[in-house]
Amino acid sequence: MMKFFARLINGTATEIWHDGGLGISPADVHVPELAAQFIPCPSDTLPGASYDGKTWTNPEIDIAPEPQLIPVVITDVQGDEDGF
Repeated sequence: MMKFFARLINGTATEIWHDGGLGISPADVHVPELAAQFIPCPSDTLPGASYDGKTWTNPEIDIAPEPQLIPVVITDVQGDEDGF
């Protein structure tokens, strides 16, 4: 089971880190000053999430609309029609 950690700066997750299932913590791989900025977080926490000491709130994500395919009919070919 992977453990997830968020690096907090002013209550905002600037980085999400997980242990890859190795059972390690940020203190095992980062210098102490950096490791101290990480706290445990839920696995679905996104960069930019806010944390008020109790609740994580992920940022709103704009989902791009699905591209629409427009059919194109070629009616006039100029050149090598036999090889087209």
